[in-house]
Formats: sequence, structure tokens, C-alpha cells
Amino acid sequence: MLSCGALALASTPAAASIAPVPPARPSAPTPRPAPPVALPSVWRTIPSAAVAAHDEPITYRNGCHASGSTVTPRPCTFGNSRGTRTILLFGDSHAAHWHAAVLASAAAHGWRVLTLTKSSCPAASVYVRRYKQTTNYAECAAWRTAALAKLRAHAWGRIDVIVVSNWHFHQVLSSVRGHVLTGTARTSAWESGMRRTLASLVVGAPQVVLLRDSPQMPFVASAAKACYARYTITAGKRCGTTRSRALSSGTWAAEIRAVASFPGHVSRFDLTSATCSSTWCGPVIRPYLMFKDDNHWNQTFMKAHFAPLLRGILEAAVARTGA
Repeated sequence: MLSCGALALASTPAAASIAPVPPARPSAPTPRPAPPVALPSVWRTIPSAAVAAHDEPITYRNGCHASGSTVTPRPCTFGNSRGTRTILLFGDSHAAHWHAAVLASAAAHGWRVLTLTKSSCPAASVYVRRYKQTTNYAECAAWRTAALAKLRAHAWGRIDVIVVSNWHFHQVLSSVRGHVLTGTARTSAWESGMRRTLASLVVGAPQVVLLRDSPQMPFVASAAKACYARYTITAGKRCGTTRSRALSSGTWAAEIRAVASFPGHVSRFDLTSATCSSTWCGPVIRPYLMFKDDNHWNQTFMKAHFAPLLRGILEAAVARTGA
């Protein structure tokens, strides 16, 4: 059953203090990959480019993924609504595309899943421009401020684990009407903004899991889809780019530093690097076409490849709650 409820906008109080907790060293879970797919000598990608183009989270179609103009956070419930454990998925569309993996992981244990995501709005508390726009995305800051206040107040009940991910290529601004930051100034702003957000999230839940962003392919969405359709099984080479361009190592390093401020409460995992070689990131890992467009993983690949890995991560995070 799916439920959505309107919630009032709230101002942001100062972040609550956090009792010291002995540092934990989260280790990567033992991979439990999907059963191998028998491949003929002539094969096709799973899914096809045509199917992948529309293979997106259900939250895109049922109103649960907040649109650009939305400023009031409304979480939606998936999985077992009476589950004794609750996992919250929080962030922008690059958090939303983890939906299939989070839902599959929760289903294995009968957990409740809440989604709280908004288009082009990172979890990091920074000023950004909306995708392909030239002005400050004021609705993002308003929505995120309200969401974090509600989480600190436990307005949506007990939450055991919050799963967070961000697109790493947002245009970050110096202020509401400021200029676009680049280089170390951008990295520093992202680190500070991520640390501010995490300070709220650890009040809202005993455990937070931060996942590294997906690779960025070298085309706009429409061109990426056309490339996948044209080259199919050779799209991995034809439609990809160098690892250094596909992954923002600086932004991920900033997130790692922010996570280090919350030992025992926040853990971070890089499941993305394994989808690239040491020098190249492409859209195909045989037999899967990984993307729906230029930067979002499709739900077929998410469920087949990432769900077993994420399940282990969430099981460990729930165990650390000690409840």
C-alpha cells in the first residue's frame, strides 16, 4: 500500500548535539550477485535501449518524487507499512534511482520504506541552480530545510536507517544570488553543506548510509539514449567516457571528509567504481545496459546488480542501531 500525507513547512532549528559513539568501521558486505545470465554468442542488452529509456522508479509516476515547484516534503510509504524497521531514501533523483535496490533489500526482511526525494535537489545543504537553469533553485532550499526539520522532530515516526545519495555535478552557488563556484571553493562548499545535512540526519535516525554517485556519460539525455540504441552491445565503448570525467573524485572526497565527522553514525560506500574500469566508464556491463539516460541507472540493472550488495549494507546498518 502507498500513502502520502501533506506536511507543514517548518523552520530549521540548530542542530542537536550528538552523544559520542565509539567509531565503527563499516566494511563492504560480502557480494551476493544475481545468478549468472547465460549469454549466447550473439546477445542483446538487458534491458533494451527502448525499454531502458522508460525504466525509472515508480516514484516518478505516482507523484512521490517531488517536482521543481514543490516546497512541502511529503514522504511516501512502500514495502511493509507495519514493518518493525524503517529505511528512508533521501536526496535528489540520484537518490531516487536507488529505489529498486532499497525496496528489494527491505522486502527480504519485511521492512517499511519511506521515500523523500526531489528533482534536482541535493541532500547537501548548498545553494544550487536547477538543472539547465540560470538562477538559484529557491524551492530546493525550502523543501530541504523543511524535510530536515521534520526528520529532526521525528515527524514521520522512528526511522532506523537513512540512505542518501547526490548527483555530483550540481552547479553550486556562493549564496542565494551568488556566482557559480568552481574548483576548491565548490568542493569546500559541498563538504560544509554535506556536513550540515548529516548533522540533522543523525538526529533523525541512528544510522545514515551515504552512497557514491553514478557515473556521468558524455552526452545530454536524448543523445545518450540514441547512442545506446544505435550501438547496443558495443555502447560500452562507443557511448562512454574516461573515468576521470565520469566520476567527480573531488566531490566524493568532500563527502568522505564530511562523513568522518560522524563516526559510528554515518558510513559511506562506493559501489560505483566497480562499474568502471581503471580508466573508462561505459553504459554496459554485459549483459546489462546500466543507464536510462546519461546519468541515471535504470531499475532493471539496479535490482539485478546493486540490490544484493545494498541488502548487506542495510542489514549491517540496522544491526548497528542496536534496537
